Amino acid sequence: MHLRFSTPFESGDEASCFLENVPHRPAVFALFPPPREGDSLAPYLGRTADLHRRLARLLSPRRANSKMLNLRELTARIEYESVGSTFEGTWLLYRLNRHYFARQYRDRLRLKPPALLKLKMENRFPRCYPTRRVAKDRSLYYGPFPSLAVAERFSGEFLDFFKIRRCVEDLNPDPSHPGCIYSQLHMCLAPCFAGCTDAEYQGEVQRVVEFLDSQGRSLERTLEAERAQASESLEFEQASKIHNRIEKLNEVLRQRSELVRNLRDLHAVMVLPGAEVKTVVFFRVLAGEIRGPRSLSLDENAPNPTPLDRQIRELIDSLGADAVNSKSPAPPPWEHLSLLARWYYSSFRQGELVMLNPNQTIPHSKLIRVCRKVMAMETHPQAATGKVS
Repeated sequence: MHLRFSTPFESGDEASCFLENVPHRPAVFALFPPPREGDSLAPYLGRTADLHRRLARLLSPRRANSKMLNLRELTARIEYESVGSTFEGTWLLYRLNRHYFARQYRDRLRLKPPALLKLKMENRFPRCYPTRRVAKDRSLYYGPFPSLAVAERFSGEFLDFFKIRRCVEDLNPDPSHPGCIYSQLHMCLAPCFAGCTDAEYQGEVQRVVEFLDSQGRSLERTLEAERAQASESLEFEQASKIHNRIEKLNEVLRQRSELVRNLRDLHAVMVLPGAEVKTVVFFRVLAGEIRGPRSLSLDENAPNPTPLDRQIRELIDSLGADAVNSKSPAPPPWEHLSLLARWYYSSFRQGELVMLNPNQTIPHSKLIRVCRKVMAMETHPQAATGKVS
C-alpha cells in the first residue's frame, strides 16, 4: 500500500529546501528507513494537522541535548497524502497499520470491539444482553452504542415492555424451579419452571426482534392502536395507562441513537470535507462495513460538467462494487464498526451521515443538499456538524 506522494530523503539535505514542497495541510505520512540486507523495514506512521510543521520537527538536524523524537538519520523515503477530515485520516492510518503491522495494528490504534446488543437465537430460550464479542453464529446484533453502559441501560429499560428472560443460566424447564423476581412480578414468561410453551416464548422473542428492527416503531404502533381502542370504548382509565406506557417508551427510544441498527441493516453514506478546495469525500457503509473513500469535485466551473446527481450515482455504485472487485481478505467487521462509532459519537465530528433503509435506496437529492452543507461547513468551520437520517 502506498500513499499518493512519495519522495526520497537524504539526511544531508537542507531541511528548508526539502520542506519547500511540503504543504501546511492535514495529512497522513510514512517515513521509511533504508532497507537492511535487502529487507524492507516497517515505516514510522503518523497523522498530523500540519504536515509541514510535523516533518520539520522530525527531520530537521537534531539539536544538542534535545530529547524530542528525531528521525532524520533513519529516514530514506517519505510518503504522504493530504486528508480533508479526521475520519479520512483515521481510515487511512488504519489501512496503513493493518498493511505494515498485521499483528499489532489493533493495539497501535487502540481499537476495541464496539458495544452491541446480542440476541442469542441459537439458545432454546434466547435472551438479549450487551456484549463486545461478535461471533459467527445465528445471533442478531444491534448497535453500535457509544459505550457498554449505554447499551446495558437501553436493554434494561426496553426489556420492561417484553417478557423474555434476563437470567444467564442454561434453562431446562422444571416445575420445581423457584423462579426469580421477574417471574414473580409477571415480567417474564418464566420458562425456567415451564410457565410457558416454547412456541409462546418464541413468539415473545419475535416481538423483541420486530421492536429492535423497526427502531421501536412496531411497539409504538401497537400501543397507539390499543389506546385508540380504549378511548373509543370509553375506557379512559385504561387509555391513560397506555398513554403513560407510550411516554415511557418514547423516553427509552430517545436513548438510542440513529446509528443503532440491526448490523445486517446498517447501511449509510458518509459525506466528509475533501482535501482539495470545493471537494467532498464519500464513504459507504454496507452492513456495518466501510468502503471508500471516493472524492467528488463540486466546482461549477469545471469543463464539460456532468450532472451532479449522475456523478453521485456513479460514485455510490462504485463504492458498492468495491467488495466484489477486491481480492484482499475482508477485515473483521467489528473493526469498521469501532471506527464508525468512534467518529459518529465524537464531540468534534466532521461531516454528515445519511442513513439508508434496508433496501439501500440512495436519496440522491438529499445527498446533493448534504454535499452543499458540508462545503458550507468548510467555509464556516464554526457551523455545527450533525447527521441526516
